[in-house]
Amino acid sequence: MPSARFTLVFAIFAGLASADPAGAWTRGTYLSQALRGGEISFSVALICMAAAFGLGALHAFEPGHGKTMVAAYLVGSRGTPKHAILLGLMTTFSHTVSVFALGFVTIFLSRSIMPEKMAKVLGVTSGLSIVAIGGLLLYQRLMKLAAAQEHGHSHGHAHPHHHLPEDGIALGSLVALGVSGGMAPCPAALVLLLTAISLGRPGFGVLLLLAFSVGLAIVLMATGLLVLYAKNLLPKKHRNPRSPLMQMMPVVSAAVIVVIGLVMTAVSLGWIQPVRFSG
Repeated sequence: MPSARFTLVFAIFAGLASADPAGAWTRGTYLSQALRGGEISFSVALICMAAAFGLGALHAFEPGHGKTMVAAYLVGSRGTPKHAILLGLMTTFSHTVSVFALGFVTIFLSRSIMPEKMAKVLGVTSGLSIVAIGGLLLYQRLMKLAAAQEHGHSHGHAHPHHHLPEDGIALGSLVALGVSGGMAPCPAALVLLLTAISLGRPGFGVLLLLAFSVGLAIVLMATGLLVLYAKNLLPKKHRNPRSPLMQMMPVVSAAVIVVIGLVMTAVSLGWIQPVRFSG
């Protein structure tokens, strides 16, 4: 019946809005009540996956979930659409794997390791990893900028473009940043997976998590592509590698990555309250 479909979709939203990795999935949310019903038809499954997809996309807009980090990295580098897609995919992959990992801990090791503690550890590790990667980028870019300026003062400006900071994309740093950015698990996705597993629907839970992850990935990749497109809209004088803006952009973007990592660490430690659109 249509009413049952709407009830199940509402249940997903309500269940995720009250997501709590410490045990909300065991207390019986609207989602668990709906999943305890009869067999889920194909049409209802599609509706649920569409809802999970939308929630994943919405989750990407919450602060500290990779969107700003992706933009900051690509703004200060000679990124291509391929790099934007790879960074978005790596962040989403890491985010999804962390949910599965924490779900495993919650199910099998919850008596000795509290899931909220594990989530906190992953969040802090993610934040500090981003700080380290951003700090290394900042140091490298500052050294290159200083060397370029020193060379310009010593030899004039006849051919300065040969000595400006080169900021090509290093595949290793790109992957490392993506993995670090997605390491902190999403409580909403975790509750979604664990609720389905606890009610005997692990396969459906995996499908919902994958739909959630696809929504997240699309927003992150779109963000990166929009950033690259926006860079091309800059006036030609600012797109010139010798312009002050283009020289400083890599340094500023690296500093932004460090700040993002510090904020993510502070949120994981509970020093800053995160802003959430889904709860």
